[in-house]
Amino acid sequence: MAPLAELMGMKHEGHAQGGAVLALCLLSCLFLAPVVHASPTLTAEDGTVYLSCVEDDDCLLSPTPVGEELVTDSVFASPAQPETVSIEFDMLPAQTDLALLPTTLTRMEIDLRFTGDVTGAAKPSLDIALILGQTVTEWEFDAQPLPDQTQNEPFVLTDEALNLNGQRLLWPEDPVRLRLTFVLDRPGTWELHMRGNSFLELDIDWSEDVDARNTDEPSSELEPRSTDFETTHEGALVENDRDCWSFEVSQHEVLSVLVRWEAVPIEVEQVHPVPDLFQPNGREAPGPEVIVSEDDEFTRMTYRWRALPLGEYTLCLGGVAEKFQPYTWTGQLSYEGLGPLDPSGFSGASYYPVGAAALGEESGAVTLQSQGYGFLLFSIGVLLVFGIDSLRHSTSANLRWGVFTPGVLLLLLGGVFHPLWAGADEVQLENEFTLDELVDMRLQQLWDVSYPGVPEQVLISQTGATWGMLGGEQLNVRLVVEEARPMDDGRWQLVVPELESLRLDNAIFGQVARGGVQTTDEGLLEEQTVRFILLAGRSLLLDLLMLEGLLVVDEKPTSPIFHLQFDMVDAPATGSVSVPAWGTRPASISENDWVLLQSSLFPDQISVTLCDCDLDLLDVRFIPSDGFDSTDVPQGFALRNASGLVPAATPLAVLGMMMLGVSSRIEYTRRKKARQLAEQVFQSANPWA
Repeated sequence: MAPLAELMGMKHEGHAQGGAVLALCLLSCLFLAPVVHASPTLTAEDGTVYLSCVEDDDCLLSPTPVGEELVTDSVFASPAQPETVSIEFDMLPAQTDLALLPTTLTRMEIDLRFTGDVTGAAKPSLDIALILGQTVTEWEFDAQPLPDQTQNEPFVLTDEALNLNGQRLLWPEDPVRLRLTFVLDRPGTWELHMRGNSFLELDIDWSEDVDARNTDEPSSELEPRSTDFETTHEGALVENDRDCWSFEVSQHEVLSVLVRWEAVPIEVEQVHPVPDLFQPNGREAPGPEVIVSEDDEFTRMTYRWRALPLGEYTLCLGGVAEKFQPYTWTGQLSYEGLGPLDPSGFSGASYYPVGAAALGEESGAVTLQSQGYGFLLFSIGVLLVFGIDSLRHSTSANLRWGVFTPGVLLLLLGGVFHPLWAGADEVQLENEFTLDELVDMRLQQLWDVSYPGVPEQVLISQTGATWGMLGGEQLNVRLVVEEARPMDDGRWQLVVPELESLRLDNAIFGQVARGGVQTTDEGLLEEQTVRFILLAGRSLLLDLLMLEGLLVVDEKPTSPIFHLQFDMVDAPATGSVSVPAWGTRPASISENDWVLLQSSLFPDQISVTLCDCDLDLLDVRFIPSDGFDSTDVPQGFALRNASGLVPAATPLAVLGMMMLGVSSRIEYTRRKKARQLAEQVFQSANPWA
């Protein structure tokens, strides 16, 4: 095997490369195609690539282990004159799909070995650079001797963060390159083992073949594609493309264009502007009525124009740079009538579907009452009465200290101190949210991140955070519970009446009004506002659904007030690739329990529909999961019930009253007998009286 210091792909610093080597590299590329028959592109189906060398001077990243089993070379280095070896592996051919890169490297193994002529086996210092598109992530390993010369473990990286700087999109033809650089300061032989021994794994979240989806190209505003209006058209907006079609419009009352966008990650999603519809006279048609419906798979947008003239029209869809999204659109000519997408089909109110995560039995429900002050006032009155009575001198110290004083203490503890403490514990703390305040805070957060120009990674982390709380933040909520319902496992589920009366549409449109929403010249909502409404409808519903599912306590509550204090940590998100959900979790819930809860509680389908018409309307609907049960709710979840000082406070206070009554009765009897005895003595001492 030829020394690699003379070859192109693996070079020692200071060695020249000749033209013959370049020619040899080009020839080897020609032989590469039949060897690597699969396209080595990073996709959601396969994100594993192997370090391979088809020839000693031609190394690459391939989807299957091919080529030589190892490459090796001998060096004559010393601490005074170290040798630096650099090896580059390019994915060839280059990336062909548009892919969404993960934030972490799943696993990388580099089986690099070095055996010194005198010192034996050792691990050299190794620098690894992974180039993905325009980003570079580097790792460093220090040199170390091996105590056992048979111990040749590879360099291993697992779940390492990638330095993407928010650039998670890997576009076709973007470079994917791995560079290995190691320094040798002693004579010996190094070996890089391949054929499956050296590889890297990336769990690609989403990928798409852009060319395969862009079927309606080429078209432009100057040369629109001629078509029949009422047929289905499939295509994709790739970056700032402008897809245009021309068609004839015949007699009609309502012209509708239905566009269905496939769900894609937020990082790559197009902005969905209102299509440009040019009339036969060349002028743009007035603003349409817009109805938007979104679920986990599609965003459906219906645009409706009325009373347009007949003739040839041009419809254009425009995209923005660094975005991609497949779509399907079709046209419809119809007459006025009430259809399923007509504004009159909306209910006019969109309440949170309370009970979607209900697990308790209504038949055994216990109504919870707030701490009252009637018993407190009664206890204070009793204390005053017996306190005045106690001012009279008692001839029995045992009675005073054995019965009266314990009774006073029990009455104070159970009838005075306990209700005072319980009442104070029911008061909202300074750093606590009510449910309404939590909803307003969440909507304000979504409004802020839905502005154009906000980085997609920020948008994802904020919208995907549970209750809007990021990892490292603390959520404090005070809830008023109406009743507790027994569950089949002995626990109790809490019912919050505020959820029953919560109107999602009022809350969301209220935030739109507070945000100072602007409209276009045609009276339509701005794109940012539409985006916010769709995000808020989905995110708010999922937040409340998770909250309702976690309102479970181990013991029967004694007060209607509960304090929720959660330290939030990052967690794997669930939901669609376009809008992830529940990406943070309370620290008191383990990651495994959280994943189980997510999978069982997440609805089978969520649909958010907005009618951007004369009276803006919102409809939020979902099909709940039928697999959610009590075993999915984590045990020992920390929900603190407002409580007093001691359990069974009322019986203690009553016992104290009884002891005071007994003490008073005994004292009364003693005084009565003493009075009678005194009268008898007085009468016997004065027989003539």
